[in-house]
Amino acid sequence: MTYRPSFYIYESLPEATSQVSLADELMCKWPHGMPPLFTDNLKDSDAALVIVNGHSSLLNVLPTLIDLQTLHIPTLLCCDDFGDLSDCIDELGAVKLSYDASASIIASVLFGLVQRNEQVSKLRSKVVLIKTLHGNLQEDLSLITSELETAANVQREFMSNNVQEVHGVSFSSLWRPASVVSGGLFDITQLAVDHAALFIADAIGHGISAAMLAMMLTRTLAANRFDASTGNFTQPCDILSFLNAALLERTGDSARFATAAYGILNCKTNQFTFAGAGHPPSLLSRSTGEPLLLESDGPLLGVFEHDDFPQRTVNVSKGDTVLMYSDGFETMLGDEKYNKNEMPTYLNAMQEFCKNSDGDVLNEISLFLNQTSSRTAEDDLTMICMKANEKPMAIRLAA
Repeated sequence: MTYRPSFYIYESLPEATSQVSLADELMCKWPHGMPPLFTDNLKDSDAALVIVNGHSSLLNVLPTLIDLQTLHIPTLLCCDDFGDLSDCIDELGAVKLSYDASASIIASVLFGLVQRNEQVSKLRSKVVLIKTLHGNLQEDLSLITSELETAANVQREFMSNNVQEVHGVSFSSLWRPASVVSGGLFDITQLAVDHAALFIADAIGHGISAAMLAMMLTRTLAANRFDASTGNFTQPCDILSFLNAALLERTGDSARFATAAYGILNCKTNQFTFAGAGHPPSLLSRSTGEPLLLESDGPLLGVFEHDDFPQRTVNVSKGDTVLMYSDGFETMLGDEKYNKNEMPTYLNAMQEFCKNSDGDVLNEISLFLNQTSSRTAEDDLTMICMKANEKPMAIRLAA
């Protein structure tokens, strides 16, 4: 033993045998280690020794045995007549010995009890420590979750969607992080009276690191929308070059890549000029005729220096819809399987939403995603919808 246990002793013995002599004898017979101490307080004891003579004395001591059991104090009971109380004593968890057991045997049994009690105490201490650590971890997790939710709100506020309709062309967005924060981002901004810019990007990875990279792209985009010398808005190919250069300027061991697409719509002529950087092709769903994929040949952002991001221009007719989207919709709206001369199933699903929607296309896609509970998004989901309505309204928001 590495500590001195405290014993509570209750005895109903002839007056010739005193508690002091019994205590002294137990100290002499203690197996090894520091000898025990003795206390009159039940709550301060590590174990208890109860010695009674006769069945009637055993009845009298039952309340004390119950108190010891309630306090979870190991108890050794020495008695010459357990009678019909034997089962009751067993239920109370007391160890039974004969009344005339020697001091050596009593000391050995008590030693075993307190040794076991010491181990139990250590285990209980470990349990308390684990519970304390668990509580601290829960508090830390709650704090981290709260901070992530705040970060997600800030991230959402930095993504602009302040354009609702310009010359009959309406805009909407969908943003669903796979976790709390997202590596996906979008931006819809009115550049001039007749022009609106659409930007979508997806930083490689998930979580905080991808979200921080997305925020950097957002800041770079905002700083380069217009040419500082002429005041003209920057062309899509040049915007992607600025973003690529910004990623390449960052040093470090971790990879920093992103896909992106940027387009400018002349809402008066309905000409859409766009460029992409390794991003999935946008879908142009025509009101008449077959849908068109707006392919782009630009490479991934953050890989090659001085690379070109070719831009194209297409006409968007009244009733047409353009969907710009990130990775992740392949599994949420179908898959990438397709037959010859046909689009993959997820693009066909997008086409169906565009053709059959009576209102906001993205609202109907969002409702579908909510109802598809069997599928969990493994990637951040971001989508922009640009729709040239059949009947333009003379309402447009200020830039």
